[in-house]
Formats: sequence, C-alpha cells, structure tokens
Amino acid sequence: MIPNITYIDSFIVDGKNDVLSLKNFYDTILIKPKKDHIIRIPYQDFFTKYKNELEDCIQLYTISESFYYKPKLLSLKLYNTTELWLGLLRVNNMRNISEFHYPIIKIYNPDNILELINIFFKREEII
Repeated sequence: MIPNITYIDSFIVDGKNDVLSLKNFYDTILIKPKKDHIIRIPYQDFFTKYKNELEDCIQLYTISESFYYKPKLLSLKLYNTTELWLGLLRVNNMRNISEFHYPIIKIYNPDNILELINIFFKREEII
C-alpha cells in the first residue's frame, strides 16, 4: 500500500493501521511507579517468540559503513519498512543500536520473513 502523504493526519492513521507496525511485533505492560508516571515495558516480541521458526530464512548480508548504527535504514532498504529494525537486532543477538556496526550481519530473507509474518499474524488474529 502506498502511504497517503497528502495530509499528515492521514499519513499517521495509515501508519497506525499498517500490519508491519512495531506495536504488532511486541507486547508491553504498563507500570505506574508514581502517581503521575506511567512506564511501558516490553516483555515479549515476535522475533524471540518465533526464533526457531524463523531460523530457516536467516542469511548473511554485507553492509557498508553507511548502515552502521542505522538498523532502521537497513530495514527500510531490505523490507520497505523501518518497522523490522528490531528483527535485525534480534537475529544478530544485539541489545541496542550501538552494537549495529559489523560489515557482515545476519538478516531475514525479505521474501520469506514477510510471508512468515503474515502467517503468524493471521494465526494470532492480528490481521
């Protein structure tokens, strides 16, 4: 689907309704440690939950230095969305983007991962 970029509010609504949205890739809980503070903590994500099932679509990939510390940019290039950046960190056992600086990394094959995401999301009734 081509995003609606004519009006920013329409663009935002399109992004919120997109299946490949980060909110669909991890579960969170809300904690209220103080009266006026609420913290959202992620506790499970798609890529750790289905780690074994996704192993078959892992491949090695060479990246240039221009992608170092930029998993969202690489996600955009590979998957046509920035929302799969978390998967790039998970498949390489990285905790945060400061570790994303190697010339050869693991990626999920773009065709296979998108197909598997659709299958698992349908099974979980996300879509």
